[in-house]
Amino acid sequence: MTQSPAPRIDLPTFAVQAALDALTDTIAIVDGDGVIVAVNAAWTNFMLDNGGVPDTCSVGANYLSACDNAQGVCSDEGPPVAQGLRDVLSGQRASFTLEYPCHSPTEQRWYRVQIRPFASGAHRYATVLHENVTRDRLAEIRSEDLDAEVAQGVRQQTAGLRHENSELDAFIGAVSHDLRAPVRHLSGFLTVLRRTAATRLNDSDRRLLDVLDASTTRLDHMINELLGLSRASQTALRIGPVNLAQVVLRAWANMTPETQGREIEWVAGDLPVVEGDPDLLRLAFENLLSNAIKYTTGRETARVEVGAREEDDSWVVFVQDDGVGFDPRYTHRLFGPFQRLHHEKDFQGVGLGLVNVKRIIERHGGEVWAESHPGDGATFFLRFPKPGKS
Repeated sequence: MTQSPAPRIDLPTFAVQAALDALTDTIAIVDGDGVIVAVNAAWTNFMLDNGGVPDTCSVGANYLSACDNAQGVCSDEGPPVAQGLRDVLSGQRASFTLEYPCHSPTEQRWYRVQIRPFASGAHRYATVLHENVTRDRLAEIRSEDLDAEVAQGVRQQTAGLRHENSELDAFIGAVSHDLRAPVRHLSGFLTVLRRTAATRLNDSDRRLLDVLDASTTRLDHMINELLGLSRASQTALRIGPVNLAQVVLRAWANMTPETQGREIEWVAGDLPVVEGDPDLLRLAFENLLSNAIKYTTGRETARVEVGAREEDDSWVVFVQDDGVGFDPRYTHRLFGPFQRLHHEKDFQGVGLGLVNVKRIIERHGGEVWAESHPGDGATFFLRFPKPGKS
């Protein structure tokens, strides 16, 4: 069924003019030559307020010529608007829109000009509308200023935190270094006491000395871990191409004392070359491999695998074991200092190894995370950005 055309409504000229004047936006209608054939009251007021004169902005004036020869506060946008109007009237463009500043001595203002064509019989016309968008533009500026202010605050806060962390790392390193001598003295004196007083010690005395020995050994391990953390945080990076296969093999070789008497299936897949510091990366893998060895002690034959997969902008390297695993509900605690997910009587340690790993990998622009379920082993993932992608 063919839809009949909408009925034509013929209105008196004064009614059309009254309808145009009722609109708050500035509107003019121009013919195919760019001559203004109708304007509303808002248009007249807008043009007069911005340096225009009736000879160039009222009915009968050529709007194309007025834009080409514009002068005053909004004159810079005149030629682009004239070209846009020509393109619309000629049919080269379906419409034209341009936002422009038109500030007065007393206020900031922005307008958006919109030009759209229409036809009446064989004649082509266009409506030219200047819409005041000052409120929206000022809101955008305030939002941008707020974003910039927040970004500046974040940068300042980040710089402050880095400075505080640097001071804290330096303090940890200094205190740990100063504690080593007294702890070693204590350990030495306990050894001397056992030897010189051996005949006078009863079973209760020996148990007390055993507790002191164990506590001294644990304290010594904690100091060494803290010194390692300080080195991982403060050592200047010597960045260069690093073959991770060589780094991992060297780290595994350093695990020989821990693997004595153990049956461990060692699987090393293809590993990439990344940008990094070879010594710090070796330290990171030593910590991960030491954990894998420790948490597989209950298995007659353990399995430790290191491999990698390539992603668009990075390499993801994993260290996987088939040990006791951990409860995934507490994954967020893994990389916190002195956080332990297993009882010390089952697995010794002070809870700083994974903190070292996290610090080292983050200093290389990467990230570290872990996945596991109790009894199913654990997998630690290290993401290394490809060169130029960090």
